[in-house]
Amino acid sequence: MMDLAAQITASVKLVIWDLDETFWRGTLSEEGIEPVPAHVAMVRTLVDRGIMCSICSKNDHATAQAAVQALGLWDLFVFPHIDWTPKGQAVTAMLQAMGLRPENVLFLDDNHLNLEEVRFSNPGIMAVDATTHDLTALLDLPQLQGKDDRDHTRLEQYRVMQTKQGLQAETGLSNEAFLRQSGIRIKIITDIENHMDRVLEMLNRTNQLNFTKVRANTPEEVAAFHDLLKIAGMHAGLVHVQDRYGDYGIVGFFCIRTRFTGTTVHHLAFSCRTLNMGVEQWVWDYLGRPAFDVRGPVANPIQTFDAVDWITEVTDFDADATAPMQRRICLVGGCDLLNVSFYCGTRRDEFVNKQDDQGMIVRYDDVGFFLNPREVELRNNKALKMFVGHDYAELEALDQALAGADLILLSLYFSVPVDNLWTFGGARFGGKYWATIPPARMKKLMQSPETATRFAKEMHHRKLSLDKRLDLTRQAYAYAAALRQPQAPLFIMGAATEHGEMAARNITTLTAFNAMCRDFCDTTPNAHFIDVDRLLTAEEFVDSIHYTRTGYFKIAQFVNQKTDAILAPQAKAAAE
Repeated sequence: MMDLAAQITASVKLVIWDLDETFWRGTLSEEGIEPVPAHVAMVRTLVDRGIMCSICSKNDHATAQAAVQALGLWDLFVFPHIDWTPKGQAVTAMLQAMGLRPENVLFLDDNHLNLEEVRFSNPGIMAVDATTHDLTALLDLPQLQGKDDRDHTRLEQYRVMQTKQGLQAETGLSNEAFLRQSGIRIKIITDIENHMDRVLEMLNRTNQLNFTKVRANTPEEVAAFHDLLKIAGMHAGLVHVQDRYGDYGIVGFFCIRTRFTGTTVHHLAFSCRTLNMGVEQWVWDYLGRPAFDVRGPVANPIQTFDAVDWITEVTDFDADATAPMQRRICLVGGCDLLNVSFYCGTRRDEFVNKQDDQGMIVRYDDVGFFLNPREVELRNNKALKMFVGHDYAELEALDQALAGADLILLSLYFSVPVDNLWTFGGARFGGKYWATIPPARMKKLMQSPETATRFAKEMHHRKLSLDKRLDLTRQAYAYAAALRQPQAPLFIMGAATEHGEMAARNITTLTAFNAMCRDFCDTTPNAHFIDVDRLLTAEEFVDSIHYTRTGYFKIAQFVNQKTDAILAPQAKAAAE
């Protein structure tokens, strides 16, 4: 006889019980049964540990259910299968319904044929002969310690799954049709420090929908994970899901780093409780569909549906506060906005620094992007796309975004401290249109002699005083303010002057920039200055132009709270 401990090779998430001569003594359909109090207590203990229990028994369903109910246990079992069909197929269907791997399931039965049949149909399952072991000894094994769940949160989540699948079978609706009537809502939790136990559980216990499979088990791995979260541009969030049938709890975790060169996915993991609901695809869409290598095997590809249009993001389940997520946001500026916007909502028109097809940076914190006249001559000017990077269609898109936005967030400090202003186009010498061309783009443009020669002929360097550069940036702000809706708040990001080497080198310029921005906001209705020096603590600065994850979150929180205070009363008045 194989030692019991040797047969339990992985952590157990589900225990499937046979009934006759396993859970109780005797046969229900023949001489009657004798309950085993230790097994009754065992089921209660397992469920209190967050380990689910189910039934797979060849019996009359109504009779068996009545016997289990008499023991006060029926509501502690999920997805019970009680009929006369083969157990191998029954267990396979049960695991598919629950979204579990056989490797994390323990099957208990007294019949050798049933044990072998279940092993054959479900490779990797742990199948134990109940006649040769004291089953209560399982509770002492580390693989069945689970996690304290005496409030039965996990049980309730699986019961929600069971109810949903039963209703879908009754209605006969397709999966997508059923999902559309389910009212699925998602809340993204960015304050992960207060949920770190759940974060680590998601990383280490999820498998079927863990697309990255990067663990944090050892103290060294946990320390490395915490260091990862401190990197500038790193964003992380937990995914909480509810629908009309119940609360699934926190079922997902992501950790990504966003830069103008693209997004790097470090962690993307989900619980199998929301399998086939489209949650993982919705989150991938929410993150901007970043490209990454999926670490298989996974139960579903990251894109399973043509489109996931049945999920709504909320900020508060109780209040159903979807308004912040439904607001249209217009963002223009440097890479800092990529990180702030992540916490401001999903309906965003982004004009944020990026790389073009040639690998050259395209900057939108450029006064010319606002001030250049929208006219046919500029539409046909090839220097705009070749040398500056953005095109005429983006100028028109900016105007539409500013006019349609519920809030506008601008970060244009790069337009002032650098001496990279140029003019081009027009009939007269000196050029008509403004452009800011960053050093990195200039360097690449100059690598081609032909391009360098054309640049020298068409582009004219404008060495302006600080006051003039500040005035051009102020005009860009005024352009945005004039196009917006009156109720739409305009937020202007200030520059850090007290942290980092860049601030120290450019203190005069950046101080003057902040003064201009503050004055513009003071004299312009519904315009708001974001003073990063005052808003953030020293620990939330990575350097002069990059902040920690909590720093970006605090900036977004400032924007969201101000916007709520402005728009909520207007919405209430309109409703009345």
